Amino acid sequence: MRGACRALLMTLLLAPTACRKGSDEEDVVARIGRAAITQAEFRRKLEDVPAGFQSYVATPHGRRQFLDVLIREKLMLEAAKADGIDSTPAFRERMGELRREEEEKLREGREYLLARLWIERLRERGAIAASEDEARDYLKKHPVEIRCRHILLATAGEAEAALNRLRRGASFAEAAKKHSLDGETAADGGRMRPALVGETLPELEILFKMGSGELAGPVRSKFGWHILIKDGEERPAFEAVKDRIKDVIEKQKLDRHLQSMQGSFRVEVVDAQFQ
Repeated sequence: MRGACRALLMTLLLAPTACRKGSDEEDVVARIGRAAITQAEFRRKLEDVPAGFQSYVATPHGRRQFLDVLIREKLMLEAAKADGIDSTPAFRERMGELRREEEEKLREGREYLLARLWIERLRERGAIAASEDEARDYLKKHPVEIRCRHILLATAGEAEAALNRLRRGASFAEAAKKHSLDGETAADGGRMRPALVGETLPELEILFKMGSGELAGPVRSKFGWHILIKDGEERPAFEAVKDRIKDVIEKQKLDRHLQSMQGSFRVEVVDAQFQ
């Protein structure tokens, strides 16, 4: 049924609205002052319509009603221009902010793309790629996957106090929900995703040496102070964790590659608070 609706939608959108004249004129759906709504814009806007309304806008009535919405938007824009809004200081100020935000997003996107393509090139050259044999060897060396929880706190004093309450019988899950600064895990009683060696913060790898049910901490990381409890461990099947192990190995190789490059690029922390 959904496929039929989509087919109908495309038929309605692509259907000619007038005799074709071989110019751009036939692509105009509506004119509002000096503005125009084209078939291309109409189709593009339709892509943003929520899935639940796609069937409705595929009908002739829905299609016209959607066009009325676009006409209303264009009418407001034309009225704003006629009122000189685009010449006001407030408009110019906000446009400047938007340009700066877009430039920042573009810069971040450019940097992300550069880094990802460089990593792909390293992988293609074999500099960081992980083989299946390497993954098998890694699992033989680190054969367990752990289940654990944590409570993240801002200071050592808060962590010590929390640890003492837990040792006196307080509920770990309730303490995590009330006090943990890790919003991603706090709601679930501090439960973290099952982890292999290399998937946790280095400071938290103490968990792999702990016994099931054991409580530990405070452990300091760059995020704060952690109270830890190990819920258990198991030996996973290779196929179930193969891709995760390859990711760990690639990250380790990348870290070593970056360390080897530091001699070629000067790294200097100039802000005293970070030294």
